[in-house]
Amino acid sequence: MALEKELQQLREQRCEDGCLTIYLNTDQSSTDQKKGEWKIRLKNGLSKLEEYIQASNDEELASYKKLKKIAFKEIPDMQTTLTRSLVFLGSSTGEWQIKQLNVPVENEFRWEKHPAIEQLEKIQTDFPKVGVLVVQKLDVLAIETSLGEVNQEFTYSWDIDDEDWKEYEGTASTDRTASSATHKDQYDQRFEANQQRWFKQLAQVIQKKAKRAGWDTIYLSGSNEAVAEFEKHLTYRNVKVIHKNFTKAKGHEIIGEVLAS
Repeated sequence: MALEKELQQLREQRCEDGCLTIYLNTDQSSTDQKKGEWKIRLKNGLSKLEEYIQASNDEELASYKKLKKIAFKEIPDMQTTLTRSLVFLGSSTGEWQIKQLNVPVENEFRWEKHPAIEQLEKIQTDFPKVGVLVVQKLDVLAIETSLGEVNQEFTYSWDIDDEDWKEYEGTASTDRTASSATHKDQYDQRFEANQQRWFKQLAQVIQKKAKRAGWDTIYLSGSNEAVAEFEKHLTYRNVKVIHKNFTKAKGHEIIGEVLAS
């Protein structure tokens, strides 16, 4: 759903017997969600929509009730993994999907001949595809995100033996334990002496990937010294520094923090 191609498919979707669209804020860190108020909004929103359909178009009521039953079961079942909001899209043909988002939405319940994607289109504009880099001395975690979702994660780790950056999908944990204290000291001195050149090399690689993927912005975070040095070598059109270190955070947690900053 994060890509324009998927939004276009939703624009073209039409169902004569009705489509149910739900936008629901589920951010449990919010002060008005501490007691699960989203459940009440869900129940009330679906009930009011049913009353409206019953009064205006009774022929579609059976189709609506089937989707209402699905939404009322599946959404609460997700309560332990809920993020900031969700979108439910269901068709009377029986197809449905729930998408969790790391961005807020306006609570909305719609029953129409096509999916109501206006909010999704606005979110796509407000939260375009970007890259978030968590820069450390020997590792750079890169996260691609759009619509507040993690699209992919990959890590660049410095290989001590080959003296080159290695790319891994997801988060990589590399064991760099030196054979001796002397060996480690010599390596640290060599890295410090060449850090500028090696960071420049990696910055060029990441910028090429960013251009191919169409990132709107590159966000930098991590250790202050490493971020300051890495930023010098970025010539991308939009670069922003987030003064937080996310070394122990998960991808979706990092994205949530960055988008909220």
